[in-house]
Amino acid sequence: MRFSGLSVRQSEAFEATMVAGSVSGAATALSVSQPSVSRLLQELEIDTGLSLFDRSHGRLVPTEQGLLFYGEVSKTFHGARNLIMAAQEIRQLKRGVVRIGTLAAMSFKIVPAAIQQLRTRFPEARTTIAVRSSTEIVSSVASRLTDIGVVDAGVSFLDTTCVATFERNSVCVMDERHPLAGRDQVRLEDFARYPFVSLGELYFRRNRDGAKLLEATAANTVADIFQSFLACALVRGGQSLAVVDPFTASFYSDFGLVLKETELDIPFRTSILVNDRSATGAAAGKVIETMTDLIGRG
Repeated sequence: MRFSGLSVRQSEAFEATMVAGSVSGAATALSVSQPSVSRLLQELEIDTGLSLFDRSHGRLVPTEQGLLFYGEVSKTFHGARNLIMAAQEIRQLKRGVVRIGTLAAMSFKIVPAAIQQLRTRFPEARTTIAVRSSTEIVSSVASRLTDIGVVDAGVSFLDTTCVATFERNSVCVMDERHPLAGRDQVRLEDFARYPFVSLGELYFRRNRDGAKLLEATAANTVADIFQSFLACALVRGGQSLAVVDPFTASFYSDFGLVLKETELDIPFRTSILVNDRSATGAAAGKVIETMTDLIGRG
């Protein structure tokens, strides 16, 4: 027996003959000549040492060995077809997992919307989402534990590649019954008149207007926190004001808050990161494309 000499073409010819019931039928199915099929069958019998067909009555009749061997060949071809289907599904984004690390601000609307668009076209694609700090996300992307990172643009991007950066101005949020709710814009002096919920010096000391806001609200700051969603929660139902990123503010506008432009320039900058040593998968690329569009449209 020379099992090392078995070829895919031999197995294809054998399976096609078993399915068609004749050499001519197998030749038609494989788009080859009948002599080619006959030769492949003979070579298969020589290589396996099996008598696969009874040829004594002018037609091919599978022997017991042929039937047993066909069962094994069928399993092999079934597995091969499954591999082909799997490859097609992976190529078409029907399989695979996209791992996303994101700031809390982008987890309310932007990331979920991107995932929903991905699942609309590719319902079998899976995603995982982790809300973490920017430094943790960068480390995870660099270690290839996360495919896409959405981070504060002010952090180090060591061992990662920034594919897009966006800048939007921060906004003022307040309860919908607040005395300033009818204003088109909130001025610096307005912040000094009402309790202020601050995101802290790390958020505001990055630029001159942020520093001005900290100075103007030093006497009436009632809480120092570090998450925009907590600031939004604290101003609901009261007289307090807060300045937060526009994405979190937009989400909370559905829950009794209003957002207003300010005369201050306090930018909120975010970046999308990928690993700088590995190619971005097709599914991850689709998520990045969608998020870029959503953030760009604001």
